[in-house]
Amino acid sequence: MQLLFEDDQFLVVNKERGLLSVATHPGSTQQTVFSILKAYERRKNPRNGVYVIHRLDRETSGVLVWAKNPKMQQYMRTYWHELVQERTYIAVVEGLLEQKEGTIRTWLTEDKHNCVTYSSPYDDGGALSITHYKVLKESSVHCASSIVNQAVSLVELHLETGRTNQIRVHMASIGHPIVGDRKYGHGNTDSPVDRLCLHAQTLAFIHPVTEQPVRFTSPVPRSFRTLLSRS
Repeated sequence: MQLLFEDDQFLVVNKERGLLSVATHPGSTQQTVFSILKAYERRKNPRNGVYVIHRLDRETSGVLVWAKNPKMQQYMRTYWHELVQERTYIAVVEGLLEQKEGTIRTWLTEDKHNCVTYSSPYDDGGALSITHYKVLKESSVHCASSIVNQAVSLVELHLETGRTNQIRVHMASIGHPIVGDRKYGHGNTDSPVDRLCLHAQTLAFIHPVTEQPVRFTSPVPRSFRTLLSRS
């Protein structure tokens, strides 16, 4: 995990895939982004803490921001949509998209008991969720049975809303699940990269104290380009 930025209010990190943002169970001793940053802060002062603003899935890598005090945590959570100017993800998805640019607009319902999110094209009581996408690069098609030996696409995604598993569910809903997605896609069948191919590339927001825009970026994982280069 790489520290990208730090001031009196925030810590911004580049999270590697496979690392939880926070523990899934109270009292867990599992290493997480939270536990690493908490130890980092308490080495400076035993009274310091870190506070969750948003999260990334365990298998998603990229930019993640944390507050250094509960007041800033609450402020960022309350005014998130007003403060955030850009939230861009990069993904490798299965197949070639017929429309190279577009918007996915569905209603998502989270089933917390089964840890899965469902998508509906009409308002069924779920939360309206909007994802904008653009194809950046495509592989050529191979005649083979495994997912990664067929066509894949590198896609840039911009979140207008931020629901649980939104990008993963939305891409699966249009027939192009993210490569490596065990929950909404075909998993890592014969994949040369053992991961979910989803990366939080850019996060930009207005700093509440300085009132100036700040922007943080993480490079696209090399393994994503490996998949495209197999074409």
